[in-house]
This record gives sequence, structure tokens and C-alpha cells, in this order.
Amino acid sequence: MNAADWSLDVVPRSDRDSKWFTLEQANRSLVLLQRIVGEMVREYGQLLERLEEARQQLVTTVDNLQTCLEELDQIGVELRDFSRGIVDFPSRDQGRPISLSWLYGEEAVSHWYERHASFACRQPIELLRDHGSKMPISTGAGP
Repeated sequence: MNAADWSLDVVPRSDRDSKWFTLEQANRSLVLLQRIVGEMVREYGQLLERLEEARQQLVTTVDNLQTCLEELDQIGVELRDFSRGIVDFPSRDQGRPISLSWLYGEEAVSHWYERHASFACRQPIELLRDHGSKMPISTGAGP
């Protein structure tokens, strides 16, 4: 649905709740209605403008995020959590697939977990059997 197509549904009043107007009464109420309806038309126009601005900002933000994800993919790492900045580096420990784990803001990659485990399962690098600089890091097609 396009933002310009959006409008409030008009709910008809039942005859019991209706106020009946003569032509003269209807015309006399126009002074008040001009002000009220004029404000509603202006506010509705502003709402549509803001929705379009928000839509454009969302499109730009999503495009930027997609570009960042593509850059991470080229590097060979996986972003596991957008809000915290958790990055996985595919690796191996004695032949088994693992993930080296880095959290945005940490000064070094200092944790790991089983390849498809959760962040809560992170363990210090020192607990790996093959930890250290000799540990191979996969940058290719997979573990």
C-alpha cells in the first residue's frame, strides 16, 4: 500500500446517533468546519510527507547495511548480531569447525565457540586445543 493511498476509514453513524441538519444549519457550520477540516487536510499532508521521508531513510539505511554485509562477505567473516556487532571468523580446531568470535569494541579476537553455537557459548581462546598464531583461519568456501 502506498502512503498516499492510506486514509482513515469513515464509519457511518447510525440514524439513532445522527444529528439532522437543515441546509441553513449546514451552511452556518461551515465557518467552524473550514477551520477543523483545513487543519485535518494540512496534518494529513504532513503525515504523508513524513511517511515518505521515513520510507526514503529506511531504504537508504537498508542499502547501507547491505553494502556493509557484502564487504564482510568479501572479507570472509559473518556478522552474527547487528545490534552488538558480533563477528564470526570461520576456523578449525584439530579439524573440527569452530568460530573465532569478536565483539565490536574488543581489542582482539579472544573467544571462540562451536561453529553454530550461540554467543552465550563463547569460551576464551586459551581453552582451544590448537590456540595461537598457528591456527588456520578459513577464508574460502567453508569449514
